[in-house]
Amino acid sequence: MSSATPPRPDHVPASAVYSSDSAQWCEDNDTAVRRWYRDGQPLLDARLRGGKLHGELSWFTNHPDFNYDEAARRAAEALQQQYGLPIGPPLTTRIAAVYEDGAIVTATFHGYPFGQIALIASWRNGRLHGRFEWQKITQGELLRFGDTVIGAHDVKLPKPHPDRGVSEFVDGKRKSTAFFDREGRELVQPKPLKEWGQNFTTADLAGYVARGEFERDLAAFFPTGRRVTELVEGARPLESWIDRLPEAHRAAARAFDALVRSGRFPWLGQRFDVSGSYGFDCVRNGLHGAADERYVGLSADGSGDMHLLDTTTGRVLGYEHEEGRFDARRGFDDLDAFAFAMIRAEAAAAKRIPAKKLADLFKALGLTGGLAELD
Repeated sequence: MSSATPPRPDHVPASAVYSSDSAQWCEDNDTAVRRWYRDGQPLLDARLRGGKLHGELSWFTNHPDFNYDEAARRAAEALQQQYGLPIGPPLTTRIAAVYEDGAIVTATFHGYPFGQIALIASWRNGRLHGRFEWQKITQGELLRFGDTVIGAHDVKLPKPHPDRGVSEFVDGKRKSTAFFDREGRELVQPKPLKEWGQNFTTADLAGYVARGEFERDLAAFFPTGRRVTELVEGARPLESWIDRLPEAHRAAARAFDALVRSGRFPWLGQRFDVSGSYGFDCVRNGLHGAADERYVGLSADGSGDMHLLDTTTGRVLGYEHEEGRFDARRGFDDLDAFAFAMIRAEAAAAKRIPAKKLADLFKALGLTGGLAELD
């Protein structure tokens, strides 16, 4: 053994020879190609038949974001190029593939955290064919292999972004795609709404919540997806603030409260999320600029800005969490106007209602707060 040869790691077989040029342990024969970095870290384990990749293959890499040895990463990428292996999603740490007489059949890409599967793909005659499944990837490339490049935005991703996407390919062409949340429920992408209250008048707004129209519209606009089953910790019960409200506002408050607590309220994460804000105790949480018993939380948008009910007037106020102040543009006269506007703003954010037509309706109804939510 030359002085340039490092000590053989315990799990590197005696048949492997060290190459100082590549800083790798190499074991090549008629049935396998195996590589280890100098410290024994595995780089490639591939089966051969007739000089071609055949059977199981494992390829390992180290991504620079993990602060591992740069030389090991370069060595892994060189092997990937040398054997024409597919390039998977960002942060891929391992490929487990199956080949048949030099043609790839399946590949599973493991990512970060280590062991987590990022992508599974299959091929027939060199083309993607069958199930193509990826996890929690919403941007960038999913796969690059030969002339095939598949990106996360090749299909329209629903919002909130899915936990998993599954496509079906036939001879290289994508035929279908389905999305799933973290509980495994399919995220059905609803079609644009044909009827969304285009003919509402100002007179129709009064009683919108108490009459049950708000609940009806919620069910019609957002029929799928998860429902709100838990509220913010320490949510104030209705009984602690309902008596403060002017009598004319109490029926709407009772109906709104009952609906939020019923388990039928959909999770609306872009404009109208009640799960993290309904019943929010502004005093207990020391809400800057609004730590007063008169205010109680109603909902929040995706950035954390909230809507608070002023229990002394029945008005709904827009609260900016970064500035710790109220935004007069985002206010509503009452819960009816607020509920009517916010579910439609949510639907517009999901591209299910034309934003311009909705803005025209808000102007006609005098809902300046709704216009602010469309910005």
